[in-house]
Amino acid sequence: MLSRVADSLYWLGRYSERIYTNAYIADAQMDQMLELGRTDGQYEQQWSCVLSIGGYMDDYEKRYSHYEEEDMLFYLLSDKQNFNSIESLLQSIRDNAKNTRDSIPKALFEQWNSLFLTNQENPLQAPYNVLNATEFLLTVQTTSLTATGIIDSLMTRNECFLFVKIGKWLERSEKTALILLTLMENASTLNRDFAVTYALQLTNTLDEYTRRSRHREADLVLKFLIQDAYCSRSVSYGVRKIKKTLLEIENNEIRSYATHLFEIIEILEQFIEKDPTPMSREDRIEWVREIHRQCIQLGPIFSQTYYLTEPILVE
Repeated sequence: MLSRVADSLYWLGRYSERIYTNAYIADAQMDQMLELGRTDGQYEQQWSCVLSIGGYMDDYEKRYSHYEEEDMLFYLLSDKQNFNSIESLLQSIRDNAKNTRDSIPKALFEQWNSLFLTNQENPLQAPYNVLNATEFLLTVQTTSLTATGIIDSLMTRNECFLFVKIGKWLERSEKTALILLTLMENASTLNRDFAVTYALQLTNTLDEYTRRSRHREADLVLKFLIQDAYCSRSVSYGVRKIKKTLLEIENNEIRSYATHLFEIIEILEQFIEKDPTPMSREDRIEWVREIHRQCIQLGPIFSQTYYLTEPILVE
């Protein structure tokens, strides 16, 4: 497979996962707004967390002076200067799907292209409000889930499929770690009980966790989202999937050019398995920060190993 095709498939998987997660998080935050007044002390802090997870907080604060609802929704949904806005991601997904049309199911390209063209013809415009933003975000989430179904049901299980999957699991592991890190760093200003539930909501695991545990405690939720072997959105689950998929690409052999990549994954696995119970609050934040840093590190090393295009990092 040509490296440019592999690169586009990998980023198709990453951006598809990212657009679903960012749309879901923005949607979940707007649900929170219905119960949260503008004067509530948690208002700006919650939006600050969402902006950090769905974009770049520093970038937002350089360009906007206030936490106005319309500005924040524009930044997260339509701002093309935000590399992670829904509109920017939709453009990136469509471009990568177009580059790989010969390697993916026709229905997959048509699914994303249809949403892209619909948004071009009738873009979400000011005034931004909860009603029109929610409708748009639900459409994005539905399209993303349909696209995932097309990949799982129609794509041949060859290298093309595996590169899409690698992108998906890398993105998901990194995002779960980022959500936890952001909430833990803001723990001093967020209500503790709220922050625990919010972590489950933003990772779309609240229903699953509630079915499996009655005790919504910070320690248990932290272990669940980092170490649980069965939760498909835990960091541990994602890293195991990455390793398994890489071994499939390599036919269960670790060749010399991939040695460094597997070494990094093993270090990350050992870090994930650490017991956070005896750690102080500061040590736990540092533990999650290091897991997040190592997840970020995996992407460029994967790209170097398979001669993909180096990712564009936004400072």
